[in-house]
Amino acid sequence: MEFFPLYDKIVVIKLEENNKIGGIYIPNNDNSILKGKVIKTGIGRISSDGKIHSLIVKENDLILFKNNFNIDNYKYNNIEYFFLKESEIISIIK
Repeated sequence: MEFFPLYDKIVVIKLEENNKIGGIYIPNNDNSILKGKVIKTGIGRISSDGKIHSLIVKENDLILFKNNFNIDNYKYNNIEYFFLKESEIISIIK
């Protein structure tokens, strides 16, 4: 399945964190900030004067984003996809 997000929407897949220390699994109780990979972006944000402004994030960028009730998600073939606006991204990871 291929997604084509509109305007300033971004499709992200959640990346699993390695929560093991010395072979012992340490559960992460704080799921409010997630690490993800951008798999598709829209064309950009439309300003009030009708101009399209390109997005800063690009496909394959690693990002941090906040998991909250405003974010739409969709599960397909055991992969969870998140649909964000660029303004909901906390940071790009380099």
